[in-house]
Amino acid sequence: MKMTGYKFHISRYILVMSIILIIVGNSYSYYATPGTGKKWNLDSLVANSSGHITFSGGAYLINDTLTISQSDTIFIRTNSLIYMGFKSLINVNPNAVLIINPPDSVKFTVLDTASKFIGFVIDTSNPTILKKMIMEYGNSVSLLYSNILIDSCTFRFNNYYTTSLKSGAISLFYSNATISNCKIIRNRRAGIVSGGNIPSSPVITNNIFLENDTENGLYPQINLGVGSTTPITIRNNTIRGLFTNAGGIAIFPASTSMTSLIIENNIIKKNSYGMVLYNANINAYINNNIIDSNNINVNPMAAGSGINLFGASSINAIITRNKIRWNLWGITIQSSAKPDIGNLFNTDTSDNGYNQICFNKHNDTTFDVYNNTHDSISAQNNFWGTLNPDTVRAHIWDHYDIDSLGVINFLPMLLTEVKQVSTESVTDYKLFNAYPNPFNPSTNIRFQIPNSENGKWKMENGFVSLKVYDVTGKEVSTLVSGFLNPGIYEVQFPGKQKSNFQLPSGVYFYKLEAGNFTSTKKLMLIK
Repeated sequence: MKMTGYKFHISRYILVMSIILIIVGNSYSYYATPGTGKKWNLDSLVANSSGHITFSGGAYLINDTLTISQSDTIFIRTNSLIYMGFKSLINVNPNAVLIINPPDSVKFTVLDTASKFIGFVIDTSNPTILKKMIMEYGNSVSLLYSNILIDSCTFRFNNYYTTSLKSGAISLFYSNATISNCKIIRNRRAGIVSGGNIPSSPVITNNIFLENDTENGLYPQINLGVGSTTPITIRNNTIRGLFTNAGGIAIFPASTSMTSLIIENNIIKKNSYGMVLYNANINAYINNNIIDSNNINVNPMAAGSGINLFGASSINAIITRNKIRWNLWGITIQSSAKPDIGNLFNTDTSDNGYNQICFNKHNDTTFDVYNNTHDSISAQNNFWGTLNPDTVRAHIWDHYDIDSLGVINFLPMLLTEVKQVSTESVTDYKLFNAYPNPFNPSTNIRFQIPNSENGKWKMENGFVSLKVYDVTGKEVSTLVSGFLNPGIYEVQFPGKQKSNFQLPSGVYFYKLEAGNFTSTKKLMLIK
C-alpha cells in the first residue's frame, strides 16, 4: 500500500533531564561525627550525639541531618528499624565510609508519611556498601563521585520532592555505581536517573523495577544521560510499568562524548514504551531482551515503540536476538539513526539478526518496523511471525509505503525448513533423539508441541526455540524461532553453516525451549 506524508512523533517520550543539583543541607540542625578516624555503630551514635540520634521501643530515630565526617566510618551490621525526621538526611562526606550490611534488613522510614525525609547524599570514593537496606517515604540516594555497591535493597514509595531535590530514587552524578538484586517500586519519578551531560556509567543488573513514575509524568523507569569511560550496562532486569506516561528505559546523552551501552537479557513489559535511544553519539548493543506489550499509552503518536532510535547516524546500535512483540510499534527509526537489525553479509557474527519482531500493531495495522529516515536499514535473518515475505513486507513501513523513506532490507528472513509431520493430539512437550546420530553431513531433529497447557492452549505457549551449541556453550545455529501450532515437527540440522563454513567434527548439543519446557540432547558430527 502506497502512502504519502505519514509521520508520527515520538520525541516527547522523554522529558529533557536537568543537571542534577547537589543537596547542601537544610534549615535544621545536624550532628557530624568528629572526623577522627573512628568507627561508629548506631548505639555509639546514640551515646555520643547529644540527643540528635535516639533509641526507644526497639527503633532508632535520626532527628535531623547526620553527617559522616572525613576519615570516619559508620557500620550498620544488625537488623534495625530507623525512623528519619522531617527533611533529615544522612550525608557521607568525601573520604568517609558507610557500610550497611545486616543479616536481614535495615529499614529507613518515617513515623508520619506526611513528614518525609530527604534520604542519602553519598559523596565519597571510599568503599561504601548498601546491602539489604529498605528506604521508603524519602527522596533519593544521591551519589556524587561515588562508585559504590547497592545490592539486595528495596526503594519504594519515595515521593518527597521539591525543585531542589533529586528526581529519581537513585540519582547518579559522576558515579559508576553497581546496582544489583534490588526492588525499585512505585517511586515518584524514575527508579534510577543521571544527568544528561554528567558522565555516569552504572552497572544495573538483576533488579526489579515496578510501577515507578507515580507522578505519571514523562519519565522512564531508568533515565540515563551520557556515560563515562566504561559502558552503561543494563542487564537481567525486569521493568514493568503501570502509569501511562512512564517508559521503560531512556538514554539521552546531552554531550558530544560517545556513550557506550549494553542492554541485554531484560524483560520490559507494560510501559508507555520499551526503550528510547535519543540524540547522537551512542554505541549500543541491544541483545536478547523481551520487549512486549508496551502499549499502556494508547496514543501511537506519543508512545508505544518497543525500541525507538531518534537521532543522528552516530547512533550505532546492534539489535539482535530480542523478542519485540505486542507493542504499538515494533522498532521505530527517526531522524538519521541507522541501527543494524541483522546483517548476514559481513564478517561480524554479533549482528546476525535472530530477532522475533511480530504482532506490533495499533488501529488494526501492524507496524513491526517503521523506517522514518532516508537511509536503507539492514534487518536480515529475523523472524516476523510468518514465513510469507509478502506478509512481512506489509508489516514493514519504508520506501514501499512512502516514497521519501529508506528501504528496510529484511531478506533473507529467518527461515528454517520446519516440517509438521503429524497433527495428532499430544499431551506434553517432547524432544526426540536426533537421527542419524552420529551424523555427516546432516541429521534430523523431531519434537512435539502439546494441544494444551494447564487445560488451555495460549499463543505464548506455542513459541518454540530450537538451537544448537558447541561444547563451550557457543550457539552455532538457530533451527526454530517462532510460533508453532500443536503437533509433531521435524527439522534438519546441516553441518554446513553460514558462508559455506563447515562445522568441525565433535560433540554438539541441541536445546528445545517451548512454553515452560526445556530439554537438551547430544549430537556428534563425524567426518
